[in-house]
Order: sequence, then C-alpha cells, then structure tokens
Amino acid sequence: MHTSILQVLKLNEPRAWNMDGRSGMSHSAECLLLNDDGTVDQVGVLKIRGEDLIAKTKVGIYTASFAMRANPSSRVIEAVLTDLTPLAPSNPAPILSQQKLAASPAAKA
Repeated sequence: MHTSILQVLKLNEPRAWNMDGRSGMSHSAECLLLNDDGTVDQVGVLKIRGEDLIAKTKVGIYTASFAMRANPSSRVIEAVLTDLTPLAPSNPAPILSQQKLAASPAAKA
C-alpha cells in the first residue's frame, strides 16, 4: 500500500455508465497531489470507487491510501484509491495554504 497527501478541491457530478450489460455511477474529484512540504506536485482527477469512499469524500486534505489492482476491462494494472484519512490541522504534515498555492509555480503559469 502507498500513501500520498491529497487535497480534494471539488467533487464532480456522478456520471452513469453502461458496459457489457453492467451499469453504475462513476464518481471523481478534482484534486491536488501535494509534496511533503505542502507544495503542489500535480493537479488531476481522482476516481472514487466504493460506496464507503464515495460517502466520506468531501472537500479537504487527506492522506490517501492506494493499492495496485488490475482493471477488469483492460487488465492494465493501476493504482486504485483504497482509503482517505482526513488530516487534522494539528497533524505535523504540512497543509497547503492559500499563500502556498498562490506562490506555487502552477499558479504562476
């Protein structure tokens, strides 16, 4: 299992899918992947699978846990979110502030 610091900025609207006679809802969120010092490493979309994870995902900062799994349709092995643990303000891990966000290279681009 691997962990990363992740900031959820926005939950996207769920999208319905239908493939090979199966259907369901696809959930995702707009996120920042943070370095250990709280600066932005990457910006992207996180797929959220499983009703328990969908229910607990809100805008905020988390330690995200991932595991490697084979995608059932493509058989490609990929990282899959397995848990989100909210980071409390008292947590020693740096938390991205608006000042750090404004000073990041991504904000200047």
